[in-house]
Amino acid sequence: MTWAGLDQFGNLSDSDIENHSSTSVQERLKDCSGTYKQRYECKENIVIKSTNNTFYAMFGRLAIVVVPPIILATALHMLTRRRSDDDGPNDDLLQEHHRRHHRRRSSGRH
Repeated sequence: MTWAGLDQFGNLSDSDIENHSSTSVQERLKDCSGTYKQRYECKENIVIKSTNNTFYAMFGRLAIVVVPPIILATALHMLTRRRSDDDGPNDDLLQEHHRRHHRRRSSGRH
């Protein structure tokens, strides 16, 4: 997990993390033209899109780090889990339960 974390987050580049002050976003913001309202909407869309892209990229990297160990731990737990006699009712208790249940159902028919 440490290796995956270092691999995913240790070598982040500027293109991986975009915000309103990053170079790539600033370049795109310069392309906005038109009226004040059009420029504002253009810039707002660029900033929102870059923020969303950064979120999805970071979430994907986090999933790559966290999900495989969770799946592995769950699979390992399921494979190594052993059912002992203490985990459930033993045969004598089940037979007694069935006898009582059968008596109750058949006692009303006499």
